Amino acid sequence: MKEMIGRLLGNRYEIVKKIGTGGMATVYKGTDLKLNRSVAIKVLYEQFASDPEFLRRFQLEAKAAAKLSHSAIVNVYDEGEEEGIHYIIMEYVDGQTLKDVILSDGPLEPEEAVRIALPVCDALVHAHENNVIHRDIKPHNIIIAADGRVKVTDFGIARAVADSTITYDKSMLGSVYYSSPEQARGSRADQQSDIYSFGIVLYEMLTATVPFSGESPVSIALKHLQEDIIPPSRVVSGLPSTLEMIVSRAVRKDRSLRYQNAAQLRDDLEDWYESRIDEGYAAGPSVQRTRSLPYRGNRSWNSHHNEDEEAANSKALPYRKLLLYVSIAAALFVAVVVGYSFLYSYLVVPEVTVPDLVGSSIEDAEKELSLLGLDYSIARQSYSEDVALDHVISQDPPAGRNVRKERTIELAVSLGPEQVEVPDLTKRTELEARLILNEAGLEMEVSSEYSDDVAPGYVIRQDPGKDFRLGSGETVKVVISKGKKPFSLRNFQGWTLSDVQEWLNLYGLVMRNVEEEPSDTFAEGQVVSQYPAPGDTVQEGDPVDLVISLGKEPETGDIHQVEIQPRVAVGQVIKVYIDDDEGERLIFEGAYKGQIFRSEGYGSGRVVVMELRNDEYYTIDTRFFP
Repeated sequence: MKEMIGRLLGNRYEIVKKIGTGGMATVYKGTDLKLNRSVAIKVLYEQFASDPEFLRRFQLEAKAAAKLSHSAIVNVYDEGEEEGIHYIIMEYVDGQTLKDVILSDGPLEPEEAVRIALPVCDALVHAHENNVIHRDIKPHNIIIAADGRVKVTDFGIARAVADSTITYDKSMLGSVYYSSPEQARGSRADQQSDIYSFGIVLYEMLTATVPFSGESPVSIALKHLQEDIIPPSRVVSGLPSTLEMIVSRAVRKDRSLRYQNAAQLRDDLEDWYESRIDEGYAAGPSVQRTRSLPYRGNRSWNSHHNEDEEAANSKALPYRKLLLYVSIAAALFVAVVVGYSFLYSYLVVPEVTVPDLVGSSIEDAEKELSLLGLDYSIARQSYSEDVALDHVISQDPPAGRNVRKERTIELAVSLGPEQVEVPDLTKRTELEARLILNEAGLEMEVSSEYSDDVAPGYVIRQDPGKDFRLGSGETVKVVISKGKKPFSLRNFQGWTLSDVQEWLNLYGLVMRNVEEEPSDTFAEGQVVSQYPAPGDTVQEGDPVDLVISLGKEPETGDIHQVEIQPRVAVGQVIKVYIDDDEGERLIFEGAYKGQIFRSEGYGSGRVVVMELRNDEYYTIDTRFFP
């Protein structure tokens, strides 16, 4: 990466200092020289900046996020590219991330955790109402400003990372702790995915730990799919049961049992918070860390001893003397033969030195032993990652020991690396394929390509195929679908909404937001403009925004061009409305970004600017026009 400090981007944004790094970008503090304000500048890592598919989705989502206007959402001002450097300009918030707060302070008091949670819920409600899904809710993306305000950043932008081919590496480790089961499975995220992720964040605020951890993103994702969370009260004692139930409902794996939208979660948290405040709760030491003690069971042993006495009467039986003499003679004969054999083997049979057979093939070992007058037997066979098939792993006696000829050497022989059958991965998501191969002890190498038949993120084909046998640790090559090949979006200007919807359905695109505005050019109900613009590249599943004509403005009295720049701090929530011969019309409501508001005034009237203070709006500026 080139030296960035002091660099001027877009002939407007000066980089001042580095303030952090994330999963996809380095973050700098900068200055917007045009508006003389501080901004946060995210500069994409090279691997993302060189991926055209990622950049296309990144720009699409950044523009959608820029339309969000809420006091608990970090504003997106601009994005651009210069000399291969791709950047996004955002509101600068002086503060620290929620992750840093948890790391420094440990578990938060329940009231403090919920105080932080409520504006995050409000941010989710606003974004979801505008069809923007965050997809990467985690404490790193929640900022606590120096004045106590709570801000959520990176709305929608995570989709570009999720849909790119650069996945499942170390950069995603920080996100997978908070991934919903459907995201862990590789499916698309939605409103309920954000709710699950925020439920994990709430769990961490209350306990200072995440419920699932592991050595790799895959192992953590598997736990999101298969394991239930440890109840927060078992990690930190004294947590209110009602609050624990709220957390539990937010992180249900069964989506039908989870909160259906962020408003439901916010309402439950708000009800609990207000009840605690009404009770006059004072934060104290009631919330304490607890440690689980190992269970100590008892064992009982029963012993039984039964003694049976049997009386044996031996009777001396008379034997013939001849039989006695024959028996003695036979015993003497056997003793002589055994003694002779013993003396012969140790006094007559020569010794040889046992050769080193470890690593030799069975054939070579047999030849070498045969030349020395030694025999062998295969004592055992076992799998080995280090010794080839049908080669010697170990021997007994060991090499270098002297033994008599005709001695049998016991050998342990390798079956080679343990073989496993390659499973069928086709029509699985990338993560499912990784989990399946991980269980089988196999590795996965990923490439990607466009496909008209296989949905994005799913396996098109694999090499080797199913039922082929591989050694443990060997690699299966997998090709992942990038979906249908991107194409140019056509011009919808002048179309009706129903005609556009029919065309979008035909090409697999999604109608996201529809706005209305007056138009002198297009008749009522016709498309005035669209995003992405005509000719821009889109792909199946991408969203499209439309502006529909309300027809011509009614002609009433004199028309004046009105403009106003409020005298208010950037970031302050305001609303601006115009009151004239046409009635009262709202021009803007949300966090102020330093812009100038322009409108048409009919006849005489006024423009009013109101500022939000303590949940109420107060008039701070009024401009009259004739």
